Amino acid sequence: MKKTVFLSVVLITAMSSQTLSQEPGYGAYTDWEGWARLKLGVEAGLASSYDRSGGNADYSHYEYPPGLIIEDVNAIVKTIEGPGIIYRFWMPHVMARRHFVVQMYFDGEETPTIDTDSTTIMNGEFSYFYEPLITTCAGGQVCYEPIPFAQSLRIETRNKDISSTWSNRHYYQYSYLTYPSGTAIYSYTGDCPDERSDAAALFENVGEHPAGDSATAQRISITDALILGGGSSTFELSGPGLIRRMNIRMADANDSELNGLRLGVFYDGRETPAIDVSVAHFFGTGKERAAYRSIPLGTDSNDPNDGFYCYWPMPFRQSVFVELYNTTDEPIHIDLAKIEYEAKAIDKCMCYLHAVENSCTKRSGQIYHTMLSTTGRGHYVGDLLYVQQDANSFYMLEGDDVIYSDGELVQNGTGLEDTYNGGAYYNWVAQQSDEPEGVCPQSATRPLNGILYVNKAETSRADQYRWRIADCIPFSQSIEVNVECRYANNGSQWTSVAFWYQLPYPLEDLDDDNDVDMADFAVFASHWLESQCGDCGGADLTGDGNVGLDDLFEFAANWLAGVE
Repeated sequence: MKKTVFLSVVLITAMSSQTLSQEPGYGAYTDWEGWARLKLGVEAGLASSYDRSGGNADYSHYEYPPGLIIEDVNAIVKTIEGPGIIYRFWMPHVMARRHFVVQMYFDGEETPTIDTDSTTIMNGEFSYFYEPLITTCAGGQVCYEPIPFAQSLRIETRNKDISSTWSNRHYYQYSYLTYPSGTAIYSYTGDCPDERSDAAALFENVGEHPAGDSATAQRISITDALILGGGSSTFELSGPGLIRRMNIRMADANDSELNGLRLGVFYDGRETPAIDVSVAHFFGTGKERAAYRSIPLGTDSNDPNDGFYCYWPMPFRQSVFVELYNTTDEPIHIDLAKIEYEAKAIDKCMCYLHAVENSCTKRSGQIYHTMLSTTGRGHYVGDLLYVQQDANSFYMLEGDDVIYSDGELVQNGTGLEDTYNGGAYYNWVAQQSDEPEGVCPQSATRPLNGILYVNKAETSRADQYRWRIADCIPFSQSIEVNVECRYANNGSQWTSVAFWYQLPYPLEDLDDDNDVDMADFAVFASHWLESQCGDCGGADLTGDGNVGLDDLFEFAANWLAGVE
């Protein structure tokens, strides 16, 4: 079954400027198409309490004083050079309610503009910080209110004496992005930005399309189809265009069918799929997992007839081929498969959506389960992780997420459940009875994170997701995303689906002929030493609005590169 649609739209190759216009940070959520836009010159970081010695004491570590701090003393959490934005602040619920000092000094000021504590923030009682951008979920509390800073930010706290009670251990994470010099970001003032209301509506209306309805969108669908063993149902679109949503409904499917049916996506006639993932693991369905709604993905559509949904923007330039293929020997029935798309021009800086499914059985001495390892330019936007072991233990949750961008460590977390904004083994220990799902929840889902199934029994499981829409991880050469599995039992099962956006061609291909050669260098040279020139005809390869040595080095690094 194949449906082909040809879109006759002229491709516009102008590069969009990477400069934010006095952006307080909420636009990273509400600019839906911007989720796919290249983050040129943007770098990610994480200030966390992880054990710098490589051990498992992932608390009460700071920028200064160094080492594990056990006494009552002032501490510098992190000093960050701007411009930048803090996009996420997380703590375990049991520790957040211990009133840890939170002080933020902007742009070298002597008196902190933000002078409060963790309890006040996480209870939604500080400034305009409140639900739905602050949530409590499965033993963790997280604040997604953006905190911008123009020049610099210094975060300070006061460590507590941990000898009196273990709940004085200071676990924390601050996720942030820094932007090229000259990016128009103003520092936090305490005044609620007008843009907040649109971001709050996005979180409140989870399950609806993040960009709303489109009057120009077209839809193609397959209904009541039986895909034979080894067969497939396919869609093909000619571009340029943008897929706005994909839906699949399989009302009576069992686990074998959900795992056996795979989603494949091929861009621009390439033989290697950008997405090749089972329906079960792509959407997070089956195997007793909770039906859920998150901002980009879910299994509980507002319209029950739509079934599972994917709202990640999926731009394409020449073509896109989408298939549902049956890897089993038995026929698989689907009630509905639907694609909604727009025929439109695609900016040169728009990246393609990718997803990869990785599985491993933990062996003796294994340190990491690798969720993603790839080269190119783009940004990592989150994952689903499924973990199971034959033991009545949650010790598998002790592992940290460890992320390298361009070969540099940019994030080291404090525990697996912490990565997904939970805490204390998802509220199965240090139980907080006032949480929405209570103690020992088997599921808890939120707009950007959640647990789809967790249980501690003879076979313990934890299935979870987290989306990094604003707090994405940009990379210009390579990225590697790992989670420690060292604390899990040998034989434990680890499966992940990592999502990322990647530029489909070299940025240095300035004449759009799919390679980088002298013709591109001539274009680059024509903009040499231009300043405050926007994207400078594409010659600004570092995102700072100027063309100089940094850009020349970037160009040279990709000399004679081509489209893979």
